[in-house]
Formats: sequence, C-alpha cells, structure tokens
Amino acid sequence: MDRRPSRRRIHEATRESDRRRLLADGGEPDPDPALERDDGSHHPGPPRFVTVGEGIVDPNGNEMETRDDLAPRNPDGDADYRWRVLESPEGSSAVPTDGPIAEFEPDVPGEYALALEAPDGPHEVTVRAFPEADEGEPRPRVELDATVEDDRVRLSADASVVGDGDPSVEYYVDDRDADVLESDGTIPVDAIDDPVRVYAVAVDERHSVPDAIELVPADGAADEPSVRVDHPFEPPEWAVDAVVYEIFTRRFPDQDDPTFETIAERLDHLEALGIDVLWLTPFLEAKSGFGTPAERGGPHGYNTTDYFGVDPDLGTTADFEALVEACHDRDIRVVFDLVINHTADAHPFYEAAVDEDHPDHERYRDWYRWEDFDEREPDRYFGWDDIPNLNYANLDVREYLLEVVDFWAEKVDGFRADVAWGVPLSFWTEVSDRLTGTDSEFFLLDETLPSDVEMGGGRFHTHHDDVLHDTLEAIGASVAGDAEDGTVTEADDEEEDAVADEFTDSAAGIDTTSADAILEAVDDRRRRGAHPDSEWLLYVENHDTDRYLAEYGRDAQRAAGAATFTLPGSPMLYYGQETGLTGRRDPMNWGAFDADLLEYYRRLIDLRKSHPALQSVADLERVAYEADTDAAVAFARADPASGRRVVVALHFGAGTATVELDESAAETDPLIGVDALASDGTLAVDSVVVLEGDGS
Repeated sequence: MDRRPSRRRIHEATRESDRRRLLADGGEPDPDPALERDDGSHHPGPPRFVTVGEGIVDPNGNEMETRDDLAPRNPDGDADYRWRVLESPEGSSAVPTDGPIAEFEPDVPGEYALALEAPDGPHEVTVRAFPEADEGEPRPRVELDATVEDDRVRLSADASVVGDGDPSVEYYVDDRDADVLESDGTIPVDAIDDPVRVYAVAVDERHSVPDAIELVPADGAADEPSVRVDHPFEPPEWAVDAVVYEIFTRRFPDQDDPTFETIAERLDHLEALGIDVLWLTPFLEAKSGFGTPAERGGPHGYNTTDYFGVDPDLGTTADFEALVEACHDRDIRVVFDLVINHTADAHPFYEAAVDEDHPDHERYRDWYRWEDFDEREPDRYFGWDDIPNLNYANLDVREYLLEVVDFWAEKVDGFRADVAWGVPLSFWTEVSDRLTGTDSEFFLLDETLPSDVEMGGGRFHTHHDDVLHDTLEAIGASVAGDAEDGTVTEADDEEEDAVADEFTDSAAGIDTTSADAILEAVDDRRRRGAHPDSEWLLYVENHDTDRYLAEYGRDAQRAAGAATFTLPGSPMLYYGQETGLTGRRDPMNWGAFDADLLEYYRRLIDLRKSHPALQSVADLERVAYEADTDAAVAFARADPASGRRVVVALHFGAGTATVELDESAAETDPLIGVDALASDGTLAVDSVVVLEGDGS
C-alpha cells in the first residue's frame, strides 16, 4: 500500500510553511492570493495559431528557441486531464501526446478542434495550422478594431507586410465565449450578453501574431455606447514612454551596509535623473548571494533557493515593501525580476529530486527536466551547471509557480521575466491573462534572446531589443580602435565572461559597417512582424553585458546612449552607465561620479520626456544626409498629433564628424549639441545633435 502523502497535502504544507515564514519576516500575505481567470476554469485559453512542421512542442535543450504546450489553466496537481481531437482537416492523423500537458504537431494545414477533458467538464480550443513557409520571408502584422453602427459591431482590420504582399485577414472568436460572429464579419449588439474576445490574424506568405479586441456590453448608462471596444494587448499607459533604470541589487547601495533601506536612501539620485521605473535584479534567497566571487558572476541572485523569502542580508519582506512605497512616493514604479525557468541546484526541491533517500524524492524528481537522470544531468542552458530547468509538463510545477506569480504581483508594478524563452508560451499567456485581467496597469517585460515576436500579442508588453543592442555593440567595436580618450579598458580577467557572449548575434542580418545600421535595427521589428502594440526596451548595456564605456570608449558610449533616447522605444540605463562605472557588476561609484557624463544623461532624459517628437508614438523618418565618416548617422522623428519634428545626428567615433543635411532645420539653437550648427548649414557632431525640425 502506498502510504506517501498526496501531492496536495505536501503542496499545502509547503504553502503553510511559506505563510508562516512571511509573517515572521514582517510581510502581509494576500488574504485571497489566487488571481484565477475564467472563474477558476481549466479551459486552456485562446485559439492557437501555428505552422505545420513546427506545431506546439516543448523539447529538451532547444537553447535559443521559444517553446509551447497545451495545458489546463488553474491546474490541480491531483486532478485528471486528457486531450483528444474533435475535428481535423481531411488527411490529418495528428493527435496530442498523452498526459495532462500535451504537445501537438499538426500535419495538414487547416483548422483543428481539440478537447480537454477536465474535472470541470470538457473544454474546446481551436488550433489553426498554416502551411509551412520560408522563415526568411517577412511576417505580416495586423491591427484589429471595431465600431458600433446600427445595432451591429463591425470589425475592421489593418493588415500590412514589408514588401509587395497583400495579406488577407482571418477572424476567430475565443472558444471560451459565445461564437456570435456572423458570416459577413459583423456581430449583432443584442447577441453580446457577456464579454466576447475576437482575434484577427493576417495571412500572407507567413501568418501574423494575432491581435484581439474585447467587446464588453454596456452597464446600462444612457451616455455610453451599447458595446465598449477594449484592446487587451495594449501596454499600461504609464509604461509606454517610461525611462527604466536597472540596478544590480546587491551592488547598487553603499557597500558598507547594502540593504533595501540603503537602496531607498539612494532613490533621490533616480528621482533627480527623471527615472520612471526601477528594475531590481533578483533579491530573493539564492545560491549566489553576498560573497559570490566575480568569477562566478558576483552576487547576481539568478539561482533561487526560496521563492517566497527575500535575502535576509538585504532585509525583510517588510523592508522591501517599504522600498516599494518609497519609490511610489517619487512616482517610480517597481519591476520584479521573475526567475522561474530554473532554480538553483541548492534549492530544496532539486536536492530532493537528486537524492533517492529523500522522502519527497519521487515527487520532486519530476519537477525538473533531465538529460540523463541516472547521471544526475539536468536539462540546462549554455553549460550553466547550477541552474537546472524546471519541468512545465508537470501540473504541480505550474500550480506552484502561479502562486509565486500571485504572491509577488501584489507587491510590485510589473515583472521582467528572465529566460522567458525557456518557459512555454501557454504559461505566459495564462500569467498575462491572470494579472492584466485583474489589474490592467500591471506591466510585463520579457527577456527572449534572440527576441521572438510571439512574446507579444497577449503575453508581454515590452521586449528586450537585442537587435538594436547588438547593432550598437557592433558599431562600437568598429570605432573602438580609434578611441583617443583613454577610456577603453580591458575587462577584469577574474570576472566571469558576460552572459550575453553565450548568445547568437541578433544583428547578424544587418550590415553594421556604418552607423545607419541602427535604423535597420528598428526597421527589423516590422520585418519580423512584431505586434503593433509591442514596446521595445532600448539599452546600451545590462547585467549580462560588458560595460560599453570600458569596451568601446567614451565617445561611442555617449552616442549609443543618445540612440536609446532618440529612437522609438523605452530607454533604459544600467546603474552606473550615467556615472562612468566600467565594471560590469561593480559597486556603484557613489562619491566618484563622472559629473560631465551624468549631466549629459540628465539632458538626454529631460529632452526625451519633454519633446513630443521623441515619444514612442512619433514616427521614425529617414533623411538624406552626407557625413565624412561611416560612424555618423542622421534621422528624424515626427509627432503627427502635435506637428512637431526633430532631426537627430549621432557620431560614434572620436573627435567631431561633419554631417550635411539635405533639408532645412529651424533657425534655432540645437536642443542638444551647443554650437553644432555652422553657418553653411553643416553640423559638427561630437556625440549627438538634436535640432528642432523646420516647420514646427
């Protein structure tokens, strides 16, 4: 007879232990932490749009590829679930794999209907499979909207693709809602008794990331339309033009007493800069806490040992909550670094998994993915031997990590998802619905390298712009040999290689021999078919890269920084970038700031936040120009709403570049770049010149 406690009893015992520890730590648990959608339904979520030959799969390894699966929502580890095919295109023999969390590889283009048998009944989900396509072709994009006319909702979709394609559009109603869409593409208003979500997909040589609208019946107010049209994939308004500041949490405060409290004492620096969002690298209990040597990456915290406990050397949960409150007092939002692709190999769950004598060994063995369990070789990425990958094909893992999500979402304004590509898309879709459905102001940022547009459209609002970053690095490398200011330094031999060195070159398809490659990097978003509502995090450096100043010199760093504040996207500073720090994860150089560099970044931030032509909604325009070096580039930004326009010139090299514009600029002093405009109309560009455009 099996006398082992049930998974449910073990799970609830773990939860109660977490609750007691939280109370002892000074934190306040949410009295009702579950943020369930669909009234707790196990329905697997929205329709799926895939390609024959790729399907919905979640293989081991797969280091640089996004993964996916079919899974019940609000999972119950003790429940039974089963997948089957209800309908499929003629000639298909595809079936889901066995198990509650399944893979599915359509073998014929067309529409499939799958059923999930769950404790709360059967649930149907549509899988639309498109023909195999050349991945070198551009992906289309689609923007879905609707109007209410004559007691009918009329859908309208704007589909486009780079090149000479002419995409068609397909519409789908969410399988959780009543299918009220009629054959003429309209919906009777009186058929909308409950919210209805409609999706649009553009189809050309390839298919697009879907867009969606939600049709919400009016609450009866006489001055409101009978149906409200919501756009659920739009980011929170506060996040669209936010200036982000990332800190390496254990290195940012004074090193004689590095705590949440001393981080709070340094917030005046962020407020004076004009920072809107503070992203903290992990501060939970981790294997790599204080004292971790540089050759092991320093105290980075990305190998968690306790998901509900903060590092006691930094303080208590109550101290962290006080830090968040101090940020909010300065109108600064707080983003939590969510690390749920993997745990530390020192996590109690992993220790139980590898120890056959542990009483919970059988349970936790299946919490991880294995290359060879007998040899205790877990699935992991890039040889990172101390961070084994979690197994999202296990219901208990998903249930537990949703509780982690719920717990920290109550305390912060957003998540940055570490190694987001390693977690199935289905999980991120559930997280997004779970959080933004409860709080539309909650913000989601993914780290996916190389960036994948599938992370948009109902999963994440903002994505790391690795293409622009790698382009900036390539341009910096091309001019580093010309630096004459003595700021290029060799990296510390004792420091671990930058993690980003492990990744592929995201700018490989762009000619980076000249500075106008940064414009190609921005254009690449549209070629890849990024969702129209997707925002992009623009960065010169972060905790996974070497310092741009140390690698490429002061001139290049100033130009690269200016690029992130003048191109479309959300600019980010990595702590110390603005003060002259050269070590990737060194302590902040309090009391030893580069005053000129700091003032430079203050002016960039002020200009970015004050000028409408530098906001994210402003158009990026190519302009005709000539320069005496390939290290210079010019472009324009124009805001249709205000009619304002600016012309920007950047120079990554040493000294001064001469740039001649083939257009007139307003006869006013440059917004940035004093004395840059010569009498003959040419620009003398040290790092950046921003001119008010003519006709503003």
